[in-house]
Amino acid sequence: MTTATIGGTRVRREAGGESFALLPGSELGAGGQATVYPVPGSPDRVAKVYRDPTPEQERKLRLMLARRPAGATGIFAWPLELLRDEEGGFAGLLLPRVEGKLRLFELYNPATRRDRAPLFHHGLLHRAARNLAAAFHKLHEAGFVVGDVNESNVLVGEDGRVVLIDTDSFQVRDPATGEVFRCPVGRPEFTPPELSGRSFADVDRAPEHDRFGLGVLVFQMLMEGTHPFAGRFRGEGEPPSVQERIAAGHFPYSGRADVPLEPPRTAPPLDTLDPALRALLLRCFEDGHRDPAARPTAAEWRDALAAAEAALATCERNEQHVYGEHLDACPWCERARRLEGRDPFPSMAAVLRGEHRPRPAPARAPRSQAPAAALRPRFQAVAGAGRLPLPVPLPDALFGLAFLVSLVGMVSMTIPPLPVALIAGGLLFAARRMTQPGGFSQAATVLTVVLVGLGYFVQLAQSSGTREPLWTPPPVAAPDVEPMSIAGIGDPGVPTYSADEVDRKPVLLDPQELADAVATVPLDVPATSDPDNAVALLIFTVDEAGRVAPGSVSFPGVEAPGSARLAELERLLRVVWFEPGMLDGRAVRTKVLVPVRSVEGRASVVFRDELTGFEPFLGPGSLPGTTAPRDGSPPVDVADAEVKPRLLNADEVQAVLAGLYPPILRDAGVTGTTVMKFVVNAGGQVEPTSIQAVSTTHDAFAEASAAVVARMRFSPARVEGQAVPVLVQIPISWTLERG
Repeated sequence: MTTATIGGTRVRREAGGESFALLPGSELGAGGQATVYPVPGSPDRVAKVYRDPTPEQERKLRLMLARRPAGATGIFAWPLELLRDEEGGFAGLLLPRVEGKLRLFELYNPATRRDRAPLFHHGLLHRAARNLAAAFHKLHEAGFVVGDVNESNVLVGEDGRVVLIDTDSFQVRDPATGEVFRCPVGRPEFTPPELSGRSFADVDRAPEHDRFGLGVLVFQMLMEGTHPFAGRFRGEGEPPSVQERIAAGHFPYSGRADVPLEPPRTAPPLDTLDPALRALLLRCFEDGHRDPAARPTAAEWRDALAAAEAALATCERNEQHVYGEHLDACPWCERARRLEGRDPFPSMAAVLRGEHRPRPAPARAPRSQAPAAALRPRFQAVAGAGRLPLPVPLPDALFGLAFLVSLVGMVSMTIPPLPVALIAGGLLFAARRMTQPGGFSQAATVLTVVLVGLGYFVQLAQSSGTREPLWTPPPVAAPDVEPMSIAGIGDPGVPTYSADEVDRKPVLLDPQELADAVATVPLDVPATSDPDNAVALLIFTVDEAGRVAPGSVSFPGVEAPGSARLAELERLLRVVWFEPGMLDGRAVRTKVLVPVRSVEGRASVVFRDELTGFEPFLGPGSLPGTTAPRDGSPPVDVADAEVKPRLLNADEVQAVLAGLYPPILRDAGVTGTTVMKFVVNAGGQVEPTSIQAVSTTHDAFAEASAAVVARMRFSPARVEGQAVPVLVQIPISWTLERG
């Protein structure tokens, strides 16, 4: 047996016995259930190590190893071998490392495709869709079900070949015993109507459920990223969500009079697609709504896509424009014209000249299907006026001085905006009298006016008579995509500490929430002689944001791992909030042991247990060296807090921002900004009754912004070491990506 000598967590390959170290800081990705590491000496392998491995996971993976589909290499990142820890227990698995590919959404989204794969044309999208359907067919033939169908678990190469990753989440059935290892997760926009609102942990999924998600992906791949149930709502009241549209069977392309949706203006016409493909889409979303078995099989999609690809023609004006022979003219030339030159499939010559790169949006740019939002307004660079003669040095210096005066006045706010405007305006007037503005002078003029305007806006906000802070949390951005590593696993992870290892244990903010969640579990065990003593332990991990980490909940001796009741308990625990455990002044993941006893046949939390010695939930202010939060005190201005609140769930907020863009405004291309004011209490939670819109460009944006704010979680603000409630004001900008 070969043993590595470097430090880190050690695991051992089950088959060969070779052990190796998983180095801290080398993680390729991490999520709530597992972390992925490179394997030393094996650049084509990765190690996926579970945080809380279970016997069910081990049995499931053994079945997958024994029933590997024929020809799976290069199509699935299929498990290769089990890993064991130093004590010999099951720890995780080895997987092939997938490199040099992009996630599917990077290719069907026109903006990211032009940037990252500008020569990936419509024919290659047909080929990738065909290969995806072939992979689903191979999987279904072998008796497996994907379950969690989504665009992030599909990687695509430049030749259109696909690889399905996160295969250990597939649903697996043991043919010998009939035991089903379910896929407990799923995305609403890929979920068929018959499963809408159901708990995936309680559902045995079937191939026809996968076929719905496959139809959604095929539609998005061939329709420039448009979801098949996206559309302009023409009914009364608030537009329904995509999940509600799927449940109602409101396919905008059905032609039915009772469907209150029209296709989005930004989507290509459906007749761009081959007639056979259009017929399969109607079967999938129309006939399949009434009878799931009527949905096209993966093999039918594979064959129809192959035939459609073979029937593609090439445009005479652009060799990257390929389209169906059933059309009289190239639809992509027309689409490029409508998009005012932003060609969805730029020519090779245009790519070589760099013309495919993003440029400032024209004044009448088309609306996007994909909403994007940020916690701060986005500014675009000001385009130059063209090739004009450079001004002479003196007026050029005057333009620069005007810009500098306005910049200093804006940043320092020591000079009132009116004098700044008068001084900068006089300098600009003198400079413009000497020369025709151009180049730097044009930019200086525009930026000076902008800065003076911003100075007035800030001055107005600060002189409004209230002490409303102008602080905003750090901007939220979608995580960068790393195509060179296993995708779809989440953000990099950190170690989990025991309660004895941290400087301060997690503090439960609302004991009743925990008590109510635990009380849902039956606990029919003999009572001890002392009814206050614990008879069982509930175990879970509190993450850095103070939430119960997904997949970390276990209840040894009470609920079997993977049981439906344990999954429901984990769902209920998501509303339980803590002030996270602290180590060396930073929040860390902390494992918590909750003692419980039996009360009338139900589990009941023992908050102070003498027999076991556990006191994991001391209320705020009970821990040595801490003081109680001043939740009952009036909030202070955030500017007066010595330690400012920090947004802890930035990624979640970014996802909520994108998902809550009001459909009626998105489809109409309306953008805007809402300024929100709210109180962050001493526990880092937003007080629901304090949320209000200070200003907004549209009432629908105000409602959506309030929903976003309600999902925010912060680290507590502190004054003299004491957690305090603070008043926060932030702008939320609702914009549309151009593409």
